Amino acid sequence: MDLHTHPGGGPLMAVQLENNTVIHWRVHGVPLRFARVMPIIDLHYISNDIDEIAGGPHAVIVFTYCAHLVFHPITFYVFEVAKIRQSIVALLSRAPYTTVIIKSGNTTGRK
Repeated sequence: MDLHTHPGGGPLMAVQLENNTVIHWRVHGVPLRFARVMPIIDLHYISNDIDEIAGGPHAVIVFTYCAHLVFHPITFYVFEVAKIRQSIVALLSRAPYTTVIIKSGNTTGRK
């Protein structure tokens, strides 16, 4: 669906009526690594977005977390993951049948 937003930062949405599927996508908040400047209102943190999701047995939350963060101290990554965990725990408390899938980068070997 055309939301009239920047294709590199979104938010973007796809709808498939056959399977009753709606997909929402957006870029995460700072730090960002692309040339285009985006309005600050379009930048969201994953934890804040999870806090706004109702969840339920037909909801699937999928996110990848790592790509640009490898250039920052590991403590930054750990802090952000802790905030996301807190949001997921709250989501599963209010909607325990929500499916959450997380793909993270491998942080072993970092000094």
